[in-house]
Amino acid sequence: MDVSYQNANVYAGNESTLLRFHTNDGTTACILIDAGNGVDLDALLADDEYLNAILLTHGHIDHYRTLGDNVRHNAPIYTAPATATIVERALPEAQKHNDLGAVSDALDALEPIEDWTAILPNLEVRPIPVGHTPGAVGFVIRFHDEASANSAFDDEMQYLLATGDFTTRPCAGYPGLETALPVDIDAVLLNVATTDEYTTHLNDSLRTILERGFAGSSVVVATSALTGVHYATLLGHLADELDRTLPIRLVGQTAKLWDDLDFDTPNVESQPVFSEPSEVLDSGAITICGPDEPVRGSAKRLFGAIEDDPSAVFVQLTTGGVEPVSGGSCTTHAFEVINHPTPETLDETVEELAPQHVVIKHATGGELNRFQKRYDDCFTWGTNDSHEHTLYEAGEWVAPGWLTDRVAQKIRMQQWQALGDKPVATRESFPVPERTPVDLSAEGVAVDEFRDQFSTQSIEADHDSRTSSPSASTEDQQSHPATTEDVRDDPAAASSPDSETDSFESTVLTRLDAIESKLDAEDATETVTARVLSGDGQTFLQVLDETDLPPGQLVEFQINKTATDDSD
Repeated sequence: MDVSYQNANVYAGNESTLLRFHTNDGTTACILIDAGNGVDLDALLADDEYLNAILLTHGHIDHYRTLGDNVRHNAPIYTAPATATIVERALPEAQKHNDLGAVSDALDALEPIEDWTAILPNLEVRPIPVGHTPGAVGFVIRFHDEASANSAFDDEMQYLLATGDFTTRPCAGYPGLETALPVDIDAVLLNVATTDEYTTHLNDSLRTILERGFAGSSVVVATSALTGVHYATLLGHLADELDRTLPIRLVGQTAKLWDDLDFDTPNVESQPVFSEPSEVLDSGAITICGPDEPVRGSAKRLFGAIEDDPSAVFVQLTTGGVEPVSGGSCTTHAFEVINHPTPETLDETVEELAPQHVVIKHATGGELNRFQKRYDDCFTWGTNDSHEHTLYEAGEWVAPGWLTDRVAQKIRMQQWQALGDKPVATRESFPVPERTPVDLSAEGVAVDEFRDQFSTQSIEADHDSRTSSPSASTEDQQSHPATTEDVRDDPAAASSPDSETDSFESTVLTRLDAIESKLDAEDATETVTARVLSGDGQTFLQVLDETDLPPGQLVEFQINKTATDDSD
């Protein structure tokens, strides 16, 4: 059997690949991995070639955009059960705003698989979980070549792994990519999209949502349905971990997908349909909707309902290319949250898999060329073209044609060394694409930091230390009366926790002057203790004493600096 690959959309996203398996009896099996932008099988397949299967890694539109145009020859679309569910929901909805071809044909061809599935008698595929997004998988492909010159046993298999977009972290309980597989992987189609900022942006966005929700704001989170499901899972479990109550409500397509995937998470409820925004908006509650821009759907309706409310918050979670919302009286935040591995994780993955070949995917132009020299222990294919390239021929994995024999021999020697150093795999079977219990720390959430800031125990301890401090004595508080509750801030007037005291006071007082709704002058004042919270250029107060003020109430206050201030 001979094996080749062909970039199916190298001048677009380059996440799609056509694999060909040429058998000894003249049969050719063609497998398309993902159907991204610009994939055209009419141009890729020869007149005597037929599509045998499409392998769909996950439910992001840049990987399924041309499914409807490329289903043919009664070929199935194999994917994980969760991704099949996601695509069944996503395709008809996405078709309303995109030209996705024959969506009904793609839905008819969907076939969820969890175990080895035969393409030919000696060619099989199976999905394995890879993190990145709920339900995402890569595919292990194995084939048996009876003509293999290196085969010590008649049943020796060759293994190829297509990672798709991946992380080694779990995502909403779906496991990340494991490298300790029960077999040696000979070749990897490696999606190399990376980021150093994912966990930072993840925790910053979670902190903002929690701060404003716990402070009593009405918080609307606008994002894609899949990201909405992911964040609802994290927020629900995180609030439970903190022993706090935080109502989280999913609406629209996000709620429908949540129900389809049968999630059951503390603090989270779904309400797909609502007549009035007031039905799904509450002070101190999180409402998650889509899309990530308030241009249509639930996001448009809910942003319109809160944009003139200075106590409300609108949070956008995007994957880039979206203009942050501005204007209105509500506070707005935008976070770019792209769940890819770091470059270091990418390199560790290659080192731990120790393949003979790495084919670089999901990169174009100069980035492909840079990867050509990245890995010394394997043959790296960073081809910036749409030609067919042979990986396996006449019973052997072959070196790229542009390498000299001397360089190829050197790499092979390094391969043997890398295989010798590779730890023995302890896993006896392949991981399956099933949801597991959520591990917040493994997913990148800074649980200890959130516990220190938000848990009921830390709040009580902080309050006890403040009230027992000499500088926070009853006499001192009476000489500086203040009424405090949550202070909703103007995003144009941000303050840093490291600012000088005068600057902080000036900023807060300026914001208060801009608030139209204030307490009536005759209202009685109350002395309470509050803690200054800030992040991402925002400053507000968290009340540590019990009060009878309702959530969302706007108040006036005076600043009484205590010994715990860090400003001097």
